[in-house]
Amino acid sequence: MKVLLTGATGLVGQEVGQALVRAGHEVFAVTRNRAKAEIELAYPAVLIEGDLATAPLVHERLHEVEAVIHLLGEGVADGRWSPERKARILESRRAGTQHLWTSLRGRAPEVVVSASAIGYYGDRGEESLTEDSAKGTGFLADVCDEWERAVQFPTDAVFASTRKLSLRIGMVLAAEGGALAKLIPIYQTGAGGVIGNGQAWMSWIHLQDLVRLLLWSLTAKHASGVVNATAPNPVRNREFTKALVTALDSFQGPPVPKLALKALYGEMSEVVLASQKVTESRAAALGFTFQYQDILSALTEVCQFHRGGYQVLTQSQYLPYTKEAVFPFFAAAENLEKITPPLLNFAVKTKSTEAMGAGTLIDYVLKIRGVPAKWRTLIEDWNPPHEFVDTQLKGPYKYWHHRHRFEDLGTGVLMRDRVRYKLPLGLLGQVVAGSFVRGDVEKIFAFRRKYLHDHAAGIFGR
Repeated sequence: MKVLLTGATGLVGQEVGQALVRAGHEVFAVTRNRAKAEIELAYPAVLIEGDLATAPLVHERLHEVEAVIHLLGEGVADGRWSPERKARILESRRAGTQHLWTSLRGRAPEVVVSASAIGYYGDRGEESLTEDSAKGTGFLADVCDEWERAVQFPTDAVFASTRKLSLRIGMVLAAEGGALAKLIPIYQTGAGGVIGNGQAWMSWIHLQDLVRLLLWSLTAKHASGVVNATAPNPVRNREFTKALVTALDSFQGPPVPKLALKALYGEMSEVVLASQKVTESRAAALGFTFQYQDILSALTEVCQFHRGGYQVLTQSQYLPYTKEAVFPFFAAAENLEKITPPLLNFAVKTKSTEAMGAGTLIDYVLKIRGVPAKWRTLIEDWNPPHEFVDTQLKGPYKYWHHRHRFEDLGTGVLMRDRVRYKLPLGLLGQVVAGSFVRGDVEKIFAFRRKYLHDHAAGIFGR
């Protein structure tokens, strides 16, 4: 199918885009900034530049679209809810969906699958919630209601035959984005505890299950209307906290008073304080199976590389070349100098073998925030053209392990990097310098992505 994807560069959008390509679909990715998307999009796609929050899309291939996955929406938990921010949160969803329908007038798609959220139910205490439960109260409930109405009831009759599905998504469990990514560093230090008395209900879904559910929705012709996108077993906040601490091999901190969160975040605190016990999903009744059904197994999978106090950074980049064309560039140690920001003064000094391979030792010099440092790396695993691992033997980190993977995706290659590291001085080092170090590593990868994008033709061939 030819699938239009909004929210294409976000946490869920990146994973959905890759899954669509693996399944053989062609993706039309909507972006407000084409130049930025060309660098950051981790899958091949036809790029359609435009801002649905302000106007319909214009593109000569829109009439080819057969299906839509609609994830677009201003971030709900990205800052305090000023009146202006609340207006953007609402209009990005309501107006954004209305403009989406207008964009598709040339041909009615077979199906439109849209995100919504369990915020529709509001704060419901001990009440068991299903898709048939009444709308709750509060700003998020109103936003979700408007969003779903815009999806389910387009004003143009041409879309009468289009199957429409709104997924009310719970807390998405992912290590590299969303709410959990913000919680992991706090709970690693032992500062995270239950919220209030820990009795509030939390309804959640593993990122992999959400991606599977979105793709399932495209072809599940018997599914329409509203479906809860939550695992079948909601948990109380105290159970979630215990599971997260166990998954991280950490310890639980003191309770967090609700009043403190309200003082810190204002009205936005309802995102974390609301009790929502979603006990049923029509998806399961319609044949979808959740892979992750209990909170401990889900959090154990998500936090597997963070366990024991490790910090983790994952990055992905798509290049329209084969693995065989891309891998040799990374097999030459001297090329590391090209893809490292000049301010680091990075240079390879010695190699134990002329050709890179398992057991190769490489010595570098560099400057970290202006301070000279030496680094010795061991190539631990070497499996061309699929992956290799380098690990620090001597250097500025207490531990550094970097796995490079190269996956065929469409007609190109998806490069996935996972860096797992620890800073010196243990917990103190992480508390004092953790955010600075992570920011520096992210900047290095950002430089690499742009360099490879800008020089790809010269490096890998046309």
